[in-house]
Amino acid sequence: MTPEDTAAEGTLPETSAAPPLESGTLVEIRKTGVVTYGIVLSGAYYDKRTWTLSLTPNGEVVQHVDADVFIEIPRVVPRDLALRAGHTASPLNQTEVMARVEILRRLREIENAVIKAYNVIGHNNKALYPLVRAKHPDEWATISLPAAADLIADYQRGTFTTLLAVHKYLMARPTEFVADVALHRLHQTFEVRPQSHIDKLEAVALMLRQRSPTLHSFIDKARHIIHSNKQCARESWDDPLSVAEVEDVIYTTEDRAIIDVLRHALRRSRDVQQDPYSGVVASIIKKLNIYEFDRADESVLREALVDLGEFGSWDDLVTRRRELNLDHRPEEESPKVIAQNEIVKQNLSLNAQTRNPTAPLGDEDFYIRDPVGHLRHDFGDLPVYVVDDVGAEELDDGLSVEAIPSEPGSAWVHVHIADPTSIIPPTHVFARQAREMGTTAYFIPRTWPMLPTSLTHQKLSLGTVSRSGQPEPVLTFSFKIDAEGSIADWTVRAGLVRNIMSINYDDVDSILGYKKLSGAYPFGSKPSQAPTVSRTSDLDDLHVGSLRLLDVIARRHRLRNRQFSDPFNFSVPKVNISVSPKPLPEAPSHSWKPAQFRGFPDVTYEVKTQYHDEYGSRLMIAEFMKSACRIASRWLSAKGVPMLRRVSRPPIALNDSAFEQLASTRDDAGYVDYYAALKSEIYMPPVDYTLDPGMHWSLGVPAGEGYIRVTSPLRRYSDLLAHWQIKSALLSSGSSPASHFFSPEWLMAYGKEALLNEKSAKRGFEAHRKHWAYMYLKRWVEHPRPAKDRPDPLSSISGRITSSMKLNRIHKDHHWSCILPDLGVSATLASPRARELEIGEEIHNMKIDKIRLGYKPMIYLSQT
Repeated sequence: MTPEDTAAEGTLPETSAAPPLESGTLVEIRKTGVVTYGIVLSGAYYDKRTWTLSLTPNGEVVQHVDADVFIEIPRVVPRDLALRAGHTASPLNQTEVMARVEILRRLREIENAVIKAYNVIGHNNKALYPLVRAKHPDEWATISLPAAADLIADYQRGTFTTLLAVHKYLMARPTEFVADVALHRLHQTFEVRPQSHIDKLEAVALMLRQRSPTLHSFIDKARHIIHSNKQCARESWDDPLSVAEVEDVIYTTEDRAIIDVLRHALRRSRDVQQDPYSGVVASIIKKLNIYEFDRADESVLREALVDLGEFGSWDDLVTRRRELNLDHRPEEESPKVIAQNEIVKQNLSLNAQTRNPTAPLGDEDFYIRDPVGHLRHDFGDLPVYVVDDVGAEELDDGLSVEAIPSEPGSAWVHVHIADPTSIIPPTHVFARQAREMGTTAYFIPRTWPMLPTSLTHQKLSLGTVSRSGQPEPVLTFSFKIDAEGSIADWTVRAGLVRNIMSINYDDVDSILGYKKLSGAYPFGSKPSQAPTVSRTSDLDDLHVGSLRLLDVIARRHRLRNRQFSDPFNFSVPKVNISVSPKPLPEAPSHSWKPAQFRGFPDVTYEVKTQYHDEYGSRLMIAEFMKSACRIASRWLSAKGVPMLRRVSRPPIALNDSAFEQLASTRDDAGYVDYYAALKSEIYMPPVDYTLDPGMHWSLGVPAGEGYIRVTSPLRRYSDLLAHWQIKSALLSSGSSPASHFFSPEWLMAYGKEALLNEKSAKRGFEAHRKHWAYMYLKRWVEHPRPAKDRPDPLSSISGRITSSMKLNRIHKDHHWSCILPDLGVSATLASPRARELEIGEEIHNMKIDKIRLGYKPMIYLSQT
């Protein structure tokens, strides 16, 4: 993973990735079990969040966030009418009164029309599920809302009221149709449960109703397994990790069905749609009579599945999200990986002599010849420095530098990027799979690559081909940096490189004279690591001089960029978890015998800040990768070729002195105080995708230049996309849209998809990281035999408040979000007292009350 990814793109609480709702839009709002319609009046921003204000049929103006909106119908009410209605709880004048009366009249007409359409659908009694379920009983399917309406709604086809009625029909059938809990408003699709899942759920529900002896037999068997696994976990707490099947227990078909139901129930959910599994799961867990719980939520269910040996004790729920479609089987057993490897084996060696060059490409065919082979610029023996972490496998970027003797202080920098599009066409099955994944899934226990490792390791990763003495194809982004640090000239070429040198960040820092930075290890000293082979002795004065020149140019260029936008950077302590062995073993999937795990992975708990990723050689690499992305945008603009740009607009001050107050907290390294930023009245617009070369404020990219991600095509689909479009421009003599792989319309549609997927992935990995950190803390607290001399950073915890006070109406207490700097995690402080705590205020002498592991991991604190 390149340091480019660590660049701050809004490290304050995020606004929504979805486009704002226009005034006059009809919305269906689902919030805390209540469903209502509303007409959007306006938007608002406070408490670091964007809100929508909507008028509901009872005359109430409600505030809600995007995630509460499950369907939208634009322009149902004229925009000027919605704006005239105001946005306060009560109308302020006669104009607002009259506008609200008219809106309420229309809302009630809509409600009546929806009810009538819904009743007609119910009266027709046309079953949708048999028409749209997957052919294979174990597979999921999807159905869009318009497609569902076409299948079952004969009444007033094409009207939005009928569409709303069909939506209501689907939401009322959660056993068959499942709405996306986070992005349903934008996708407007439902997942269709597999027939086998429904059959098993109904069978287990029947066992419960009939008090079946089969169920009682399973409960007895499960108790035995759980007690045995819990005892084994305690006895082997600090042992090396191992997994084996329990030989003295064999599941029956009915046992396996019950466990499968428990596994199927483990999904993200909200109270916006009834969970058909909740009653069944609660009854089974209650019958086990082992777990204490107020509500059998996913954290309790996860614990039960761990104790049953279905999951490892470290298992998180994020990597098991169905929408991620991650195969947890070892690569050698994965049908997907086996099929990919066979495609590589069968097709990679084919060439022009064995295939008809005029025949159309099939979806498993690689290019017979490099499409831009005749255009490639040969860089000869120019050294290419590939700088990455020790053990990195997807090596997709390298640097070269050429000083310009006739222009003192100026130099050409060449950013060479691995070129998978030299063999993979955009129609290839691997391209389709890459789009579905979006990016390589970097998780703590395992990495799931976007492109098959058999292909990247054999052909695509930089340095792979050149080891055999062959030149390596690259896509090169070259730019001349002048003595002031500005980009004075630039070009984009398909290239060939030979002299590739792989070096790790620590070695480059040593060469450049940067001291080695280390994070904090609150639970003990940094663990010993296997020695790595240093390449510094292989580098002669020429290479050392080139690396030092690159560093000087990068720092000069960074200073120049900061003169343009001077973005706010924040440095907040965050935990970095690493594990060994990796990948971690899994329980045998759907086995007829339970698994028993002994021991636990070797976990390293390190606390670092953003500063660690923006220092020394990491900063150098990041600056040049960002420059390559800027050059890509300039070059495509000059060619008139459409492509998506990643844009971020400058922050908006909500009072006259907000910027000055925040800037006054900036330290010598350029970071502003994070807590001052949280308190400031500054709105940070969300990152977006556009075809126009817009500003990327947080990276110092001005409007008119633009920023296109191109530096990670081995692990990010958007970069692959840009490479294909660049190739189409290299091959085309004109700027006709027909000559480009991707049209503006297609790109804009994909941009919306990419933005939502990126936001979902970011939130998912944050939950994943929290799970591992919180699990480590939980195991620390619950250790059955702690060493007497071990440090105990949890005996008295200090933190800093990051939110205003909120009232928990269920538990009748007040709570605040906070950061625990020494532990690098966030937590929730609860107190029955209502004294307001200021954002940034330091709180000492806190203790952990509860740690919850689930889709939304939480730590609950109280003051001692």
